[in-house]
Amino acid sequence: MLDFVVETKTVWENLKAVDKPIVLYGMGNGADRILDRCIAEDIAVSGVFASDAFVRGQTFRSYQVHKYADIVKKYENFVIVIAFASESPIVLEDFYTLAAQHETYAPHVAIFTGDDIVSFHWLQVHAAQLQMVYDNLADARSREVFADILNYKVSGKLKYLKNSTSQRQDDLRELLNFAENEVYVDLGAYDGDTIREFLQLTQGAYSKIFALEPDKKNFIKLQRFIAQEQLPNVKLLNSGIWCKPGEHNFFQRGGRMSSLSKQGKVSVEVDSLDNILGESAVSYIKMDVEGAEAEALIGGCEHLAKYMPKLFVAGYHRDDDLWKLPQLLWNIAPYKIFLRRHPYVPCWEINFLAKK
Repeated sequence: MLDFVVETKTVWENLKAVDKPIVLYGMGNGADRILDRCIAEDIAVSGVFASDAFVRGQTFRSYQVHKYADIVKKYENFVIVIAFASESPIVLEDFYTLAAQHETYAPHVAIFTGDDIVSFHWLQVHAAQLQMVYDNLADARSREVFADILNYKVSGKLKYLKNSTSQRQDDLRELLNFAENEVYVDLGAYDGDTIREFLQLTQGAYSKIFALEPDKKNFIKLQRFIAQEQLPNVKLLNSGIWCKPGEHNFFQRGGRMSSLSKQGKVSVEVDSLDNILGESAVSYIKMDVEGAEAEALIGGCEHLAKYMPKLFVAGYHRDDDLWKLPQLLWNIAPYKIFLRRHPYVPCWEINFLAKK
C-alpha cells in the first residue's frame, strides 16, 4: 500500500545528515517556524540570507541577514532551506535555479498551528484512505500529482513541486467546459480576482454570479470591483460559508488569509450553500475558504447531489483535505475528481476539479 511514496527520509532527517553549512533563505513567520523546528531537532543553522532588495543590514533572530553572494563567498558549498512562501513566477524560478546549484529543501509545515501534518505515522494511519483516493482519481496526471505531493511533504524536495505544477487557467479550460450561461458561485471571493478569472473563462458571458466574502475590508474591495466593471446579475454577500446558518468567530486580516476560526476575535454571519441557493440551480462553484471547504461541501450536499455543478475546491489548507475532501464529495455525488497543483512554494494551491 502507498507504493507511490518513495521518499524514506523526512526533510528533518535529511538536514541532520548533511555535513555542509545550512542556511535559511527568508525571514518572517515562516522562517521563525522553521528555525524553531531546527532548534527542536538539534539542526544547526549557520546563516540567513534574503533577496538582495530586502537586505539592509538587519538581523533576524540574532543572525545577520546576508545577500546570496555573501553566503557563496563565505561558505561556497552549503545547503539552502527555503523559509518563505511565494507564487511569484520570478521568485519560483529563483528557487528552482538555486535547487539546481545547491542541495535545497522547502520544509512542509502546517498552515494552521497545531494541525496534523504528513509524517510516516500520518501515512500509516491514513494509508487506506489515501490509497482509495489515489486509485479513484479521474486520470493518470491526478495520480502523479497526488504522489508528488506526498513525496514532497515527506522530503521537502523541490523537484516534486516542480514536477506537479501546472497552470490554473489551462487546467480549468481543459477539464471543465464553460458555456455562455453559467451560474457561478464564488466562495471566498476576496477582491474579485476569481470573478475576473471566471469572466476570462467565459469571455464575459454568464447568467448570474453569487459571491461570498466575510472579511469587511475585502468585501468593500469586492463591491468596488463589481461597480467598476458594471457587472449585472451579481449577488454579493458579506458572510462566510459553513455547514449551517449562524455566526462564527473570524480572524479578520483584510487579506487572503482571513479565516473562520474559534480563536477569531470578531463574529461574522455564516450560511450554508443549500440555504443561500434555495431552488436556484448553479453550474460552477469555486471554494477557497481557508480551511472551511469540508463544511462548505456538507452545507451544500443537497444542491450538489441534485445538480452536480462543476467544482473547483481548494485542498491545501489542511493535510487531511487530501483524502477527506474527495471522500466527502464522492459520498455526496458520483463526481469525476481531478487533482492539480498550481504554482506555489511550499505545497499550496492544491486544487480538486470535479465534474459529472
